[in-house]
Amino acid sequence: MRPLLFSLLLLLTLLPSASGQTGGFGSFLPGPPKAVPALLADTTAIAASTPFHVGIRFKLADGWHLYWRFPGDSGAAPQVKWTLPPGFEAGEIQWPLPHSLKSEGDIFTNVYEGEVLLPVEIRPPASLPKGPFIFQAQLKWYVCSETCLPGEGDVSLTLTSGPPQPANTELFTLWNNRLPQPAPPPFSTEWGRAPDGLLIKIEGAPVGQKVEVFPIPPSGATAQHPEMVSRTFRIPAPGAASNPEGWKALVVLEEPTGERRGWEVEGNASVKNPPESKEQQTNPVGTPSPQTPPSQKITPQSEGLASILWAAFLGGLLLNLMPCVLPVVALKILGFTQQAGEDPKRVFKLGLAFCAGVFAFFSGLAVAVLGLKAVGSGLNWGFQFQNPWILTGLITAVFIFGLNLLGVFEITLGGDTSSKLGELSSKQGFGGAFLHGAFTTLLGTSCTAPYLGVTLGFAVSQPAGSVFAIFFTIAAGMSLPYLVLTSNPTLLRFLPKPGAWMERLKQVMGFVILGVAIWLLGVLGQGRGIESLSGMCSFLLIAGIGCWLVGILRSRLIALFLALLLLGGGYRFFVFDTISNPIAPKTALTSDEWVPFSPERLAKERALGRPIFVDFTADWCLNCKVNERLTLSKKEIKDAFATHNVLLMKADWTNSDPVITAELHRFGRIGVPFYLLYAPDAPDPLILPELLTPKVILEALEKLPSR
Repeated sequence: MRPLLFSLLLLLTLLPSASGQTGGFGSFLPGPPKAVPALLADTTAIAASTPFHVGIRFKLADGWHLYWRFPGDSGAAPQVKWTLPPGFEAGEIQWPLPHSLKSEGDIFTNVYEGEVLLPVEIRPPASLPKGPFIFQAQLKWYVCSETCLPGEGDVSLTLTSGPPQPANTELFTLWNNRLPQPAPPPFSTEWGRAPDGLLIKIEGAPVGQKVEVFPIPPSGATAQHPEMVSRTFRIPAPGAASNPEGWKALVVLEEPTGERRGWEVEGNASVKNPPESKEQQTNPVGTPSPQTPPSQKITPQSEGLASILWAAFLGGLLLNLMPCVLPVVALKILGFTQQAGEDPKRVFKLGLAFCAGVFAFFSGLAVAVLGLKAVGSGLNWGFQFQNPWILTGLITAVFIFGLNLLGVFEITLGGDTSSKLGELSSKQGFGGAFLHGAFTTLLGTSCTAPYLGVTLGFAVSQPAGSVFAIFFTIAAGMSLPYLVLTSNPTLLRFLPKPGAWMERLKQVMGFVILGVAIWLLGVLGQGRGIESLSGMCSFLLIAGIGCWLVGILRSRLIALFLALLLLGGGYRFFVFDTISNPIAPKTALTSDEWVPFSPERLAKERALGRPIFVDFTADWCLNCKVNERLTLSKKEIKDAFATHNVLLMKADWTNSDPVITAELHRFGRIGVPFYLLYAPDAPDPLILPELLTPKVILEALEKLPSR
């Protein structure tokens, strides 16, 4: 059952983002794009060795914001990857002054609203060809309002060589004036240490002007929002070294008129506080920075991949029992025997060539998956359940595959294509055997499509080695009978005879696939409400009628036209409006015993020396629900948590949450369930297995220090 629960991403990753953000996987809000990027230049032409600026401009929808270089308590700054003409170099992004935005839960972020231009200096080479010159920027960003949407897209700009003339002067002047000032600031700063962070004292700032401080931590460190007492700002920085060297801060002065000026100040000034001892300089609980991975290398559990490979192997074996494959097995082995003139060695070699064709087919699928992975880099296992547009497409695909297995319609190759491939593969010799192996796998599409789609859904989120391992394992399972039978053709008498039982087996698997569709409908209802669930059920009825028409009409062209018309109209009428409206964020609490996960709360509680158990879960995660019902809800486990004073935190990933996504990535994970136990005296958390048992939890808790 487990592989049947993975998504059919081969189809779904081809769906466009409904939000209008270029390439924005996971961005599903309808209407105009929430962030529109563009690339502008401050010159009309380029001269050799004469630097100029390009600006990455974002226009933001009302109520939405983009993040500064250090986003604050949550969020992520825009990223850019340049593709420049030969010899050109790009500098770092210059960040205009941000605004501080306070959200519920005492969350402060540093943001831009409305519009922002991020200037970047471009340095041409000493000699220029004639041109034109194309500058391309591959962008990734988060745009947020009440929810956060990831976005990505490519923007480009074309310039020619010649005498430079100013361009976009008003826009660049406006945003250059909002950059940190190069002149010395009209105040002095004094850095110091605090018990859990740093202090910045601002002296000499003009009277009547508001002072703001935006910390800029060094690489590998993080900071919470500053707290001001008089003109001294305290920057909580759990886990950071107490020496301010390497830190920076943006100090902004705002006049009563609203005009703002800012200066970047270095954190390497003399420290007034007495130096702490070595023991004091070490965080007593060894809190790792939320942006820094633990020292231990964490990889997906090998037993998880092993179980997937085992399921893939069994699935490959099972494919040989399908009506469109099993009859080929005996016929082909007999054909090999006739070709070889009863020579056992040649029969076996022909069998190896046939299996090589099977492996070649699945190798092609593996390469296709890696291509999808390259196009949609950064995909996480689970995003398909968090995006209602993708989820409804997933439900539709699974439902249609189930009807296919039940015999409502058949997935077949076109007549001309099938006959030509069959003619090629019917040739004798090793080449013909190889082609017949690939053709047999392709011909079995009507039976293999559901399984291949499921495997693609899981494999698209795996590294390249795992992708090839998964598909080679399926090929091995499908090839095994051919290897065994060609090594000893007399075993053919033990092969099951084709008959009605094969069609029954296929139909049973159809009901299994429909069961997966019902489970996915539950996921949709939990995430989007009863109205979307009702609309999706109505649409599936329309989709079923379309599939039935494909199965009964003789004209394939007319049948496909009517089916697509029903699918498009039904989706627009029954589904589109019900999932278009944003829903209120789902609370992470399941009872009074649990608190929502946040890196800030985690760092605060760790600083207090309290043990913490973090449950990364989602409503669509079956393993999560099994663990919650069979283990975490047991009285003995609840009592053990209470005895050890463990804080229970729930990271609910039912709907996409960039903070939880980032935390999973920090530990090398792409999905849930995932469980962490933080001990007061350990620098890194204990990673618990995905399958929880009371024994596992109790043994882990017993290792906590007594209180």
